[in-house]
Amino acid sequence: MRKRNYTMKIFKSAVFIVIALSTVSLCTPARAGEVLKAADLPAITAADISVIAAEEDFKLPDPLLDELKPMNDQPPVIITVIGIRFDEVGWGPLEPGQFIRLFHLFFPNKRLDETGLKKAFTDYNKQFDFLYEGGDFHPEQAATRMPNNSIETALEKLPEYASGKMTIVPFKWSRDPEETDKVVPVFVEKLAAVYDQYKGTGRPIYILAHSWGTVLMHETMHRLEKIRPDVRIDKFITIGSPLVPGNAVIKLFMAIEVTGEHLQKAVTKPAILSHWKNVWSSRDPFSNAINAADENLQVDASVEKVEPALKKLILFNSSLRMLAKNDFLKIINIDSWHSSYLFDFHASLESIDKDIKVIVFRPMVAPEVLSSPRAAAGR
Repeated sequence: MRKRNYTMKIFKSAVFIVIALSTVSLCTPARAGEVLKAADLPAITAADISVIAAEEDFKLPDPLLDELKPMNDQPPVIITVIGIRFDEVGWGPLEPGQFIRLFHLFFPNKRLDETGLKKAFTDYNKQFDFLYEGGDFHPEQAATRMPNNSIETALEKLPEYASGKMTIVPFKWSRDPEETDKVVPVFVEKLAAVYDQYKGTGRPIYILAHSWGTVLMHETMHRLEKIRPDVRIDKFITIGSPLVPGNAVIKLFMAIEVTGEHLQKAVTKPAILSHWKNVWSSRDPFSNAINAADENLQVDASVEKVEPALKKLILFNSSLRMLAKNDFLKIINIDSWHSSYLFDFHASLESIDKDIKVIVFRPMVAPEVLSSPRAAAGR
């Protein structure tokens, strides 16, 4: 009896679907003398049938639903672009060099008062002089050197790589930001070639870029869209991107009348890009939330605000002052946070007996290269 009732429900729903499609087709105007064919009827999707099934209080067999699902869950092709060498970043005080290059890239027609900007950086760094004087902190203790294949190595540790669920295509370059003007035209050709190679396979194309690599690919996509508007990049994942610098740097730019609003407007989402996820850290001055991105994820949002406690020890506790200085430098270390997107973050703060661990790559970055474009579009 149950089987009969189930069959009747399927029959009723099938009739309902036919009536619904017929109603839609009758509402579709046909040209004079034109015969309406079955091919002219609107396509029915898995979502449509799921709604109908819910209304009829029964579930369709899984094979039927699977057959109706879009076939866009193919393994992604992941283009990787590493950032600049860490000796170009600096482990401690902020250096203006990278931000001056960024300014010239985004504002080529605007005169830059480099002397004024460098002075603003110098004045900012003086705020932390008390940390370095007489301290025994050595930059090599906390600095994480990032080899040329760092992104590929991180991806290859994922089980999905071993099972063939991704293809990695490294875009290699000199890692010298002075070479930006030479690198971008090469990347434009390479990106078009990758798209042409895979466009008939149904496989999505992702770009995972770190640091200055995000600047290169942002410029690359904008140039490519002008000559190849047919290209489609499914996802752009930026980690530690200086496209919009940290708030401390923005304040320094304001000294030369360049506001955060100016910088945000200079960064726009390329027309050939479907989805942009930006991963950043407030303690990484080379990164920030980007308005043009579809999503922004702050990796250090859960980190307890320990800086005030450390400053208090530095100022008022002579026995713990040196330990607190070292701990303060660990928690604000540029290298550590700028590399945390691939290597995670760890700092043992002895003066306040706290162990700070932030696991970044596996829970925050990896899911973006493993999820389908359809999942991103539905967020």
